Amino acid sequence: MGLRITGNGKVEMNLEKARRDAAEILERLSSGVKFTRGNPMPAERAVSDSLSMRMRELSSYKRNANDGMSLVQTADSALSEVSNIVIRLKEISTAASSPTLSDQERKFLFTEYQSLYEEVDRISQTTTFNGMDLLNGNSSSGDDRRASIGIRVGAPPAAGEADTNVIRLDNLNEIKSNTETLGLRSVRDLLSSSDGISLDDVEDIFESTSDTVSSSFDGALERLAGYRSAFGAVSSRLTHVIDVIDIANENTASAQSRIRDVDYATEVSNLTRANILVQAGASLLAQGNVPAQVALTLINGLNK
Repeated sequence: MGLRITGNGKVEMNLEKARRDAAEILERLSSGVKFTRGNPMPAERAVSDSLSMRMRELSSYKRNANDGMSLVQTADSALSEVSNIVIRLKEISTAASSPTLSDQERKFLFTEYQSLYEEVDRISQTTTFNGMDLLNGNSSSGDDRRASIGIRVGAPPAAGEADTNVIRLDNLNEIKSNTETLGLRSVRDLLSSSDGISLDDVEDIFESTSDTVSSSFDGALERLAGYRSAFGAVSSRLTHVIDVIDIANENTASAQSRIRDVDYATEVSNLTRANILVQAGASLLAQGNVPAQVALTLINGLNK
């Protein structure tokens, strides 16, 4: 009579599979992504990497748009202050044309006038963004007349197609907010007099008649408004560009998440199931060893 003892191969196979599943689920839970060494999912990974590259590209275009926004806001803020100064200059010249003021009182007014006049030139010369002059018609070198600035907010076009993803600020070399371009007048020579500034001097400088007393200031304000409208138009467009990029980035991130990111609720449930199977398999495997132990006991009894 022969005696043959065999193990339960099916139980061992299922136990090993449950152990592999548990290890793979733990790897996904620890990394937060669905791709593992055991299941690399090459097709899904390729799509995920493509979406990741797209998100980084969109982030770069958003940085370009934000930099462009900072540039135009810097220029517009400076022009706003120049406009405020021109309004004050107009106010001073109008007040100084009153015959009720003494010459010395009129000189006090024009001391402020001259100081603000020089501030206009200072703002024009020193308003820069990242080393680029904005309000004096020059580039950072001071020699090259920069005609326009292009802000790329999208991918370059295919060969032969128009490039619609560059927002341009044209005629930058014509934007000059200095006193000469604005047509403002200096009163430095009048301030040198110790007797003050007479009403006749004011009328000579500003042609103070009922029709032209403020014509130079009105022209300066009109020119400044034109400059600000150019910067404002670009700023408004960039605002919408940033909004569109944010929407595209959000949708791309959502698409990538559905492909790449782990559903923790599902994976924790799967891990619980795998652990139960491992424990059950181990228990069944232990029970499967009982017949072998009984046979060994019988053999030992025969030897006695």
